[in-house]
Amino acid sequence: MTTNEPAPRQPGPETLCARFAAFVAAGDLDGIVGLYGADAVVSLPFGREAAGLSAIRAAFAGALAAGALFSGSPVASSRIVAAGDLAMTSATGPDGRVRTQVARRGADGRWVWIRDSGHLSDIEAALPARAGEAQVA
Repeated sequence: MTTNEPAPRQPGPETLCARFAAFVAAGDLDGIVGLYGADAVVSLPFGREAAGLSAIRAAFAGALAAGALFSGSPVASSRIVAAGDLAMTSATGPDGRVRTQVARRGADGRWVWIRDSGHLSDIEAALPARAGEAQVA
């Protein structure tokens, strides 16, 4: 049986920053990682990057475990610039730092970040441990 009801509308790119803040406040690693596309890349300190969901999960797990991510109200203001299936999201934190991401709308209508240059770029706890090196907590 088919129906003429429209498919449920997916949240737009304007919700990504607020959803990120809520997931961080809740310590919800799955929620955070769910905001990223399978081919996403996240900037880490010292010019390093986390590419793909496994690496992104590990980076955010390290940052969460260290308590290094903003909690409470990490977004003082945000701005979205969308063009078709791409959008730039940026959020200014209470520290005045601007964090910018690129989002893409998938075939299913869901918006995910595919490039994040701000959330972990200055959080050393997000870096993977080097071979033979203990991860510092």
